[in-house]
Amino acid sequence: MRDKNLATDDGYSYEELQPLCAAALAAGLSVLLRGHPGVGKSALAREMADRMALPMHDLRLAQREPAELCGVYFPDRDRQVLQLLPPDWVHAVCQRPGLVFLDEINAAVTRLHQAAAYQIVLERRVGPFAFHPQTVVMAAGNLDEDQAIVSPLSSALNNRFVHFRMRVDPEAWLRWGETEGIHPAILAYVASQGPNGARVLYEPTGDDAFATPRSWAMASKLLHGAADDKVGKRLVAACVGAAAAEKLYAYLRIWGRIHPEAIVVKGKPVSLQTHGYEPSFAYAATYAVADWLVRQDSVPDAWLPNIVKFLQTPGLEAELQWLCLRRLKDSGLVERLKVLPEFRTLAGNLVQVRTAVYA
Repeated sequence: MRDKNLATDDGYSYEELQPLCAAALAAGLSVLLRGHPGVGKSALAREMADRMALPMHDLRLAQREPAELCGVYFPDRDRQVLQLLPPDWVHAVCQRPGLVFLDEINAAVTRLHQAAAYQIVLERRVGPFAFHPQTVVMAAGNLDEDQAIVSPLSSALNNRFVHFRMRVDPEAWLRWGETEGIHPAILAYVASQGPNGARVLYEPTGDDAFATPRSWAMASKLLHGAADDKVGKRLVAACVGAAAAEKLYAYLRIWGRIHPEAIVVKGKPVSLQTHGYEPSFAYAATYAVADWLVRQDSVPDAWLPNIVKFLQTPGLEAELQWLCLRRLKDSGLVERLKVLPEFRTLAGNLVQVRTAVYA
């Protein structure tokens, strides 16, 4: 019987992979991550390097000549031999520990690339240059079903890796997006899709521009500075494709119905049930209010009861209340809200709900 705690056929989430990759690398084993383009494989490699306090040497095999991986030989006429002149990165990982990251490993189409990778992964050396004993190796590649050039790895090379597959993980991406300044409307749009969030984040269409976690982050940067909706939609479409941009801008019409200043400053109530409960509107309200608050230079005490009033909005589910408080935590507002009895009651109820769900 399959262990329910093992990965699904889609693989592990970003957060599930963190301890797994760390354990494999700490044991001196090489890790191969496979996943869709833009899903976060390179980001996880950088996180592993940071966690292990190692410099990362990012080698994109598909963009490198074999000589940039394994060096070139030149004649030593005095000794009558050929001597290897290695690349700079080889000297670095021989002299001190580092993380060698072989990105796009299965897009390396020549046997010379794979031969170089084989020596790096299996022997931890390039020619006579042996790596530092604490140097670790990690690699990443796209999946066979992706619309990308994929060259099968030899069975000998495959067998030298600990293999993990990374799946599209909306929850982890949303948490990452909150800390990285992703446009709150994009976060609300992805969050509002629930189980379909993964499909929103990654949806290949066959076009040059299509939705991936990476291309949504690119679209966010352009959306922040867009002069108007017409320009903004074209810029977003250039990142995630026309169909995804249309859906986002349909959601932005819902986003435009939210007026955080009126909610927080004037205590204007939010009705989630005027025309029946709309999850999209509820997510928009939650992200819009939280984002507006964290961008304020100061929040007067007079606004605090209105924040609690918003959190008590009929129909605002516990999940969204938690989400709002998570967004406000780093601003210090949650600590300030604790002085209000009505907030302490709400927080106590939330803890009970969370305990019941995860018990």
